[in-house]
Amino acid sequence: MRESLLVKTPVRAYNSDMVNQDRGYKNLFSNKEMVRDLLVQFVDPEITGELDLDLDSMVREHSDFVSDDLRERIDDVVWRVKLKDRTLYLCILVEFQSTEDKWMAVRLLTYVGLLYDDLIKRRLVDDEGLPPVLPVVVHTGIRRWSAPCSLKELAAPVSSALSRYAPSFDYLLLDAASCSEEELAGTDNLAALLFLMEKSRAQEELFKQMRRLDGVLRSGGSAHLRRAFSVFLTRVLVPRKTGLTDLEETLDLVEVERMVVERQPEWAEYLLKEGEERGILLGEKRGEERGRRLGVDSTKRDNALRMLGKGFSIQDIAECVDLPEDEIRSLADSLRN
Repeated sequence: MRESLLVKTPVRAYNSDMVNQDRGYKNLFSNKEMVRDLLVQFVDPEITGELDLDLDSMVREHSDFVSDDLRERIDDVVWRVKLKDRTLYLCILVEFQSTEDKWMAVRLLTYVGLLYDDLIKRRLVDDEGLPPVLPVVVHTGIRRWSAPCSLKELAAPVSSALSRYAPSFDYLLLDAASCSEEELAGTDNLAALLFLMEKSRAQEELFKQMRRLDGVLRSGGSAHLRRAFSVFLTRVLVPRKTGLTDLEETLDLVEVERMVVERQPEWAEYLLKEGEERGILLGEKRGEERGRRLGVDSTKRDNALRMLGKGFSIQDIAECVDLPEDEIRSLADSLRN
């Protein structure tokens, strides 16, 4: 029996912002090119070498087997990709929170169990037995993932006699924060470009990767993929980094850059307001006016550092945060050292 690889892309939803991110990532990984490039860039070549990653052989599948309870935490996309004469199910969960999910291995174990049960009910399991599964978590947060990648690491210690019956389940972690820019640079791989945009801190870094992405998509990306990246940039990534939540969707990614640059004053105001709120909250928690003043003063410097990192000029920063230019220069020197 000719078998295939299923690519599973669950994305968790928590609030309205998270729902937008859900849809943004789900749209991206609904494209064959994104799934292929993710595998090629980040998965062991011994595994990808066995896969038929020709786009014509990749077929999107249903995922009706997911329970309503689990679907509240996982929203998924399924792909079938040929794997020699066997079937491999690749479960990809995109995790974009700043804090990781300690129990991710448990959630994925539940998900894989439901996947297997569905295959059995649909009579898609032959005499060779259950097909292999490769569960993958793609983490795009700014902090490195530290949660256990193995179910055994989550289990309480027991005797060796009892441990032999404990379930064993591991997942492959692809952590953007652990990837260096050197590892990701110099390639037109779509997944690598996505990671680079996620990791960008200065606006020029983000714009540079957006221009590269625009060139790659113009040379070979499908219309659906361009649309998915447009939604992701204008509804997810740029709003998260700048606070600009009403950007117009456009298939021209260079146009996204133009819109952001034109509204730079709003971007700066958002960063300042966000920083001030954090500083005031810090002061209020200390329960005294002195703490409040210290929080605001500290916030000015924090805002200046953030604006330096995003490419604002020393003069503009001094005017926005109300600090002397000499102090801004000193902060800039500290960033370089």
